[in-house]
Amino acid sequence: MSAGNGRKKRYIEAFCYLISLVPLFLPWCYFDKEIDGIKNGIDIIGYAIPVALGSVAILGILFAKGQVGKMITSVVLMLHVVVILFMGLTWYVPLLTDFSLQLSLDAAHYGFYLSLLCSTAMCLFYVKNARDNR
Repeated sequence: MSAGNGRKKRYIEAFCYLISLVPLFLPWCYFDKEIDGIKNGIDIIGYAIPVALGSVAILGILFAKGQVGKMITSVVLMLHVVVILFMGLTWYVPLLTDFSLQLSLDAAHYGFYLSLLCSTAMCLFYVKNARDNR
């Protein structure tokens, strides 16, 4: 593979990664819009975790060389899936509800599932491309 082709592939992976983060801005969950409001992924996860993971992931996708760099980037992309799954299934409304897995599943909306799907797909896409380029 030529150097230009490899660079183009990394930019495509970085673009796909950024697109996979868009569902974090969609509604993830709510019971009653008037009582607890609509919560999107950024409200539930917070800003620090996506910014930290996103920065490391972009740097890894664009600049990681060798097996160790690609493995670290793969782990960071897997952490996205873990964070989305954990935060989506353990959210609650303080003073209104206690933690309940059943309650979290009942209140989950399309944004949560789309975020989980996009992050998982990006992780699998990166891992497959990293294996193909050994």
